[in-house]
Amino acid sequence: MESIEGCPNLADGDEELLFNKKKRLMERCFECPRFYEDLLQLRHQGELSAELLGVALESLRDLRLQRQELRGELEVRNREFEFLHEVTSTIQSSLNLDEIIAWALTAITAGQGFGFNRAILLLVDAPRQNLNGYVAVGPRRLEDAQRIWHEIEEKHYSLQEMAQRFFTEKMPAEKEKFRDLLDLLSLPLAKNNHLFIDTLNNSASRHIHNLWQEPQIDRHQVEALEVSEIVLVPLKSHKRRVGLLLADNIVNRRPISRHDLRLLETFARPLAFAIERGALHEQLQKELGKVRDAHQRLQQQQEEMVRMEKMALVGKIVSHFSHSIRNPLMIIGGFARSLSRQIPEGDERRRYIESIVRETRKLEDVLQEALNYSEALHPTFDLWDINQLLTTVYGGLLEDMDLGGVAAHFDLSVGLPLARIDFKQMSYCLRSLFNNALEAMPQGGKLTISTRASDTHLMIEIRDSGPGIAPEILDQVESPFATNNGKTTGLGLSLCSRILRGHGGTFSLANSEQGGAVVTLSLPLQ
Repeated sequence: MESIEGCPNLADGDEELLFNKKKRLMERCFECPRFYEDLLQLRHQGELSAELLGVALESLRDLRLQRQELRGELEVRNREFEFLHEVTSTIQSSLNLDEIIAWALTAITAGQGFGFNRAILLLVDAPRQNLNGYVAVGPRRLEDAQRIWHEIEEKHYSLQEMAQRFFTEKMPAEKEKFRDLLDLLSLPLAKNNHLFIDTLNNSASRHIHNLWQEPQIDRHQVEALEVSEIVLVPLKSHKRRVGLLLADNIVNRRPISRHDLRLLETFARPLAFAIERGALHEQLQKELGKVRDAHQRLQQQQEEMVRMEKMALVGKIVSHFSHSIRNPLMIIGGFARSLSRQIPEGDERRRYIESIVRETRKLEDVLQEALNYSEALHPTFDLWDINQLLTTVYGGLLEDMDLGGVAAHFDLSVGLPLARIDFKQMSYCLRSLFNNALEAMPQGGKLTISTRASDTHLMIEIRDSGPGIAPEILDQVESPFATNNGKTTGLGLSLCSRILRGHGGTFSLANSEQGGAVVTLSLPLQ
């Protein structure tokens, strides 16, 4: 570009300055070497005005430099204000305590934020009256810092990305990494003469230049912090103590300025509000969870009460009819057995009488099932030997087993601990299982009865050599009056399953790979 009107500082586009002398003087002449050459020549000629003009120009130059510095500082403050506004808005919009803390500590330690090397947060545990180390962010060693800074620089993480990554991926690891330090810095709130508690109680930040010279902190805590210079900023919300924020430059040892502390103090108030709100929300969620659990338990108890009332009514009805039928049935069976003994072996009528005796016994068993069903609502527990119980119940059915051609094999573990059971209920349960096995083997077979113990349970296994249970009804066989190949199981298995649940145990039914059905009873050890 060529100069205008012979001035080297004016070029195309600067025509306005030809007519605005004041603007031209401020923007061009003060930077022009020819201007100062003319001014120097006037000084040599003894012009007083030139001397005064030189002093004025020097002052004006200083003012321009100051203005540039102030403008630069203002831009920095504007960026800091925008940053504070962004971070504060973010933490105020969250109700998750850990997310709030992740954002805050990331902002304090990030280069795009406050730029501290490390931040440590101690939170007040009001119920336990403690100031507990909650989490710390930053490197513990120089090599950690270099790795972290290299990763941030290489992947161009924004502040938001770093905070989100810390919250979702790294927070538990950071807590664990600093666990020993956090535990060491924790202390009771009653220790008023300690540096941390004193700072928190006085609500005034502290800038410690030499931590080793502080008499209010334990030596082993200073050794663990590994720094001399540190700032402590109390976090309070509505005069309530929320926690204490510690920040330092453990790696680069950059001096902490007064401005750094002021920024932290400005950030501390909204951070305290956000932490308190997040903690209250977290506590509210816990209390709501307790209420939901209590409501669910109440519903279950109400349903159980209704079920028990229905069962009690059923029990009364069953007991009434069973007793009403049992006496006539016993008379019929007694007379039939008496007649059977009086009729000779070869008489055709004996077969009919024996059939009456056999069917009468079946009816008596059904009535006994019904009575046991009603009596099972009120169990009586005591300690019993399971092996003895098994042999006693089997002994009462030995005649039926012999008649059915069923051979029994016992595999009972020796020295089993006693089980806390209702003897009558468990006897009924085992008798029902033995009868089911007997019915499953009409042509005879083998019944295997075994017991064993684990650290927590006693197990009883009853295995038959019958045809097994059809797969399509295996899951429904515990229901009252379920059928298997056209035969009803009555109340036996259903009641047996309920008896085991009442004992805190389990009842399982399956088909064996070798054939037959396998019933496993599990009882808890006391």
